Amino acid sequence: MTMTQADRSAQPARVQRRVFTAQQKAEFVREYDATPEGQKGAFLRGHGLYSSHITKWRAQPAREAARAQRKRADQVAMLTDRVAALEAELAASRRTVATLGKAFELLEQISESSALMTRSERR
Repeated sequence: MTMTQADRSAQPARVQRRVFTAQQKAEFVREYDATPEGQKGAFLRGHGLYSSHITKWRAQPAREAARAQRKRADQVAMLTDRVAALEAELAASRRTVATLGKAFELLEQISESSALMTRSERR
């Protein structure tokens, strides 16, 4: 049997999945935990939820905290590497400045020496 256009339009539209914010999830967990033992099932049915939602949402903050901690550790490692590279670059720059300072002093000495020689030659 083939479906006609009228049959296709009579089919129910696909239900869109509900999406809850982190704040809503945390509120559901708080309300569920505050609900007396004999009424937890009624709470879940009233909100169209399953106990697996509560279990999953209860674990989310711990997972997110662990993820954030790993991210911070990665950032710290990256910054530590960057600091080490910059310290090495600074040390090389300081050596260059010290070498240039010594070269400048040597040029001044040569200049003074040649100035003294030209004065003594003039006499």
